[in-house]
Amino acid sequence: MNRRFSSLVPVLALLAALSLPAHALNDGAVSGVVRDAKGAPQVGALVQLLRPDLSVIHETFTDDHGRYELPRVLPGIYGVKATGSLFLPTLRENLHITASSRLIVNLTLNTLYEAFRWLPAQPRQADEPQDEWTWTLRLSANRPLLRMLEDGPLVVVTEAEGQNPALKARVTIRGGESGFGDGGVHHGFEMRRSNDDTRQLILRADLSQSEGTALNTVVGYEQQLAHGRTLRTVGAFVDRPEIAGGPDVQGLQAMVVRGAQTMSLTEAVEAEAGNEIEAVHMGMTELVSHPFANVRVQAGDAMLSYGIATAPGAQQADAMDRANTLSPAIAQRNGRLVLEHGLHQELAYSTSAGQLRMRVTAFHDHVEHPLVSGGGVISAADWKSGNLLYDSSTGALQAAGRAFNSDGVIAELKELLPDDMWVSVSLGTGESLVMDSSAAPISLDSALSGLRPRRTEMAAVTYGGKLQHAGTQWQASYQWQQPGAVTAIDPFDSNLRNPYLSFYLRQPIRCRGILPNGMEALIDVRNLLAQGYRPFVTSDGSVLYFAQASRAVEGGLSFSF
Repeated sequence: MNRRFSSLVPVLALLAALSLPAHALNDGAVSGVVRDAKGAPQVGALVQLLRPDLSVIHETFTDDHGRYELPRVLPGIYGVKATGSLFLPTLRENLHITASSRLIVNLTLNTLYEAFRWLPAQPRQADEPQDEWTWTLRLSANRPLLRMLEDGPLVVVTEAEGQNPALKARVTIRGGESGFGDGGVHHGFEMRRSNDDTRQLILRADLSQSEGTALNTVVGYEQQLAHGRTLRTVGAFVDRPEIAGGPDVQGLQAMVVRGAQTMSLTEAVEAEAGNEIEAVHMGMTELVSHPFANVRVQAGDAMLSYGIATAPGAQQADAMDRANTLSPAIAQRNGRLVLEHGLHQELAYSTSAGQLRMRVTAFHDHVEHPLVSGGGVISAADWKSGNLLYDSSTGALQAAGRAFNSDGVIAELKELLPDDMWVSVSLGTGESLVMDSSAAPISLDSALSGLRPRRTEMAAVTYGGKLQHAGTQWQASYQWQQPGAVTAIDPFDSNLRNPYLSFYLRQPIRCRGILPNGMEALIDVRNLLAQGYRPFVTSDGSVLYFAQASRAVEGGLSFSF
């Protein structure tokens, strides 16, 4: 009897399997955990499976650990929506469910305040080109999108995996009349990799050919450690064989490593701390460390921030990989390498009312070895003095002035105009190094010794925007500073490094069937009229000049894919 029963077991199992619906064996499933913004599991949250038209197919509730499961889901494209009391609903769209797959979809419920707070707390500066290749736009998948659904409620829409490309790259070719350490024709490559919503990797290489082959490489990594905590790391290598420090010192190499961590202390307070380590070699080796820290307090539309930094290049976590900050701020004095550094403190208050934004910054600087740029014909005596660096590819020189202190205020008003246009006006005052013109022949050393700190005023106006139909991004600015000033009133403010008439243009090139999508033309012009030059005659009759910024005209093409 037992033998006869055991022989029927496989037959009964087969009949039971055949009695199931045919599609049940190929169904998928969706499961996950619902948490709040602090990571706490939400018990009893409603989870709904939606069709693409947002109609509900199935619904369930989370258990005591915030977990849910939606079994027997036919292959297709769906959305998952989570709803909890006192929270905005959260919707994940464009989920591709395949046969026999188990998809894990974790959802976060946010309050209305938290949803808006996820946007960047630090506003982009008015005259900064709107370029998506900066840290400020990394982790864009973590930014919510508030949307009204057809059935009425406001929801936080998060992006599904695979909705945006995980790998993004850009190739750039540019050249022209550039500044110190940026000459020759540049061939650039940049890649950004998103492993998931919490990790980002950036790789950038820039190869230029002038009198030698110069190389800039950058590797950056960002990871969201937990809610409200982000770690950023950037490493760069700079090789500039065309830079010389005299007849016997040729070639500059530098390694730069930066790291920073951003923390949300409370719902309204965010802090960040970081450090930069630079190892610079040019006949000798210098190893320096530059820490920085910032605290921001948000209250509605207003924000109060305090920052402290010890070098102009490393001041904020979200700007650590910007190309114009990674080259070492280096000069020579009496044949020895010196790097621009000091102590910068600033207290800033910003607020907005409708389309008008205001920012007021009070700062105190102590600057050691402030960089002074210039050019011209270098005499043999000045070349052997060991008080300058010379870039043979651009004909520009760089020297170090005397240390000085600066106390000042910068105020900015920015108005957002219709059609993605904006205009800003800035006023500022502070100390800068000033050179009085002299007709008598002097040496380079005497000219540097003659630079004196003096109270200086500054005014700037910037107009920019984006033409939606043509895709053109542009920005034009004019920054006036009192005559004789050869440094900015605040050397730590990157927006003050391009005075006088400057403009930036980025134009997509669309030729269907001829050129691929993603092709753009780039034009970057700084100090177009070559204003602010302070010439002087050296002891052998040659002419040199100092200037806060030399004229630079660059153009090129980029291709993003």
